[in-house]
Amino acid sequence: MNAESRLLIGALRRAVAGREETLCLNVDWQKTLKLAAAHMLLPLLYDGLHRVPEDWAKVPEAAQKTLQQYFMRAVYRDAQFAHARERLTEELTGAQVPHVFLKGAVLKKDYPVPALRTMCDMDVLVYTKDYAAIDAVSEKLGGKPGHSDGNHRNYSFPGGVTVEFHPNLLHHGTPVGTQINPGWQYVKENGELFCREMTEEGVYLNTLCHLANHFVDGGVGVRFVLDVWVSRHLRKSQPDREFVEKELRRFGLLEFARHIETLAEVWFGEGDSSLLPEGLEEYILSSGSHGLSDRAILNAVALSPGGTQSSALLKKVFYSRAELEDRFPWCKGKPWLLPAAWCTRAFRAVTRHGSLILKWEKGTGEVSKEDVRQQRQLLRRFGIDAHKKEQ
Repeated sequence: MNAESRLLIGALRRAVAGREETLCLNVDWQKTLKLAAAHMLLPLLYDGLHRVPEDWAKVPEAAQKTLQQYFMRAVYRDAQFAHARERLTEELTGAQVPHVFLKGAVLKKDYPVPALRTMCDMDVLVYTKDYAAIDAVSEKLGGKPGHSDGNHRNYSFPGGVTVEFHPNLLHHGTPVGTQINPGWQYVKENGELFCREMTEEGVYLNTLCHLANHFVDGGVGVRFVLDVWVSRHLRKSQPDREFVEKELRRFGLLEFARHIETLAEVWFGEGDSSLLPEGLEEYILSSGSHGLSDRAILNAVALSPGGTQSSALLKKVFYSRAELEDRFPWCKGKPWLLPAAWCTRAFRAVTRHGSLILKWEKGTGEVSKEDVRQQRQLLRRFGIDAHKKEQ
């Protein structure tokens, strides 16, 4: 871990874990800010540095200005999201639409300063049967529809707040999509008919499974690991560990989850770094919040059934029946309509993502057998193996 990464992790330990960290500020500040930005952690970096006036005074003026700007932007954005959530809850409840807020909208409340746990968008679990009512509510609130398919609805609300309405926690095409979906099995009775909440088990499983999904799809950032630590240490209620491990074992993610939990303790608690799989820290630090496209391509080939370019492309283009029915509800239970759904999928992919498809095709063609062998070995060391079934 380089000096910039150590500074970022140390500042997060101060800001979130409340630890009295001695930070080495002799770093390349341009690299430090770039790293924090890639992991969407600039507001928390500001908080960690600003908590010790002597340290803050040593930060270069240009870096101070950037950090202050992102801190204020985070506070402003948090107010926008809070307002959007309040209005949505009111209107969806009035329209008798059951809904559950997910991920960052839930976990941010457990951070010492909720506004500093930034979000790109707000995710809400809903039923597909309620899409007409959701569309009406969104339009009433000034929402503008964005790209969507049968799996979800996207709306951009005034203030630039994007809300995604999902009928499942994950796409069926992800490693654990079929097992964890739709998600309502993890929703608890909270006395509300429409504004519902996930159980503690559901919150934690959703956090880990989204992390695993992004991990193989290019990689995850430090914030994902921080969410795991916050879930384990700062949430007032904790999940039934036995149930969580049983579900993770069923998903084939128990070993991976344990490695991530260990990493969270190493970075933000008192964990033993010798227990970590070699390369895990660097894999996450180098990924950024949105992962790396080259790594996503390599993982796709490495985790495809045949480990070849053709098998990866076929898996990418030809969705399973469950995924097609999820994205195109009009073909659900009607197998004769599946060819039409595949054609629609192909047409949308080419017209909307043609350049990405060409990049993907070129990238998979450049992956060698040795690359695949080494990547499979690396992922297995981390606990990710698409062909392994845990007992």
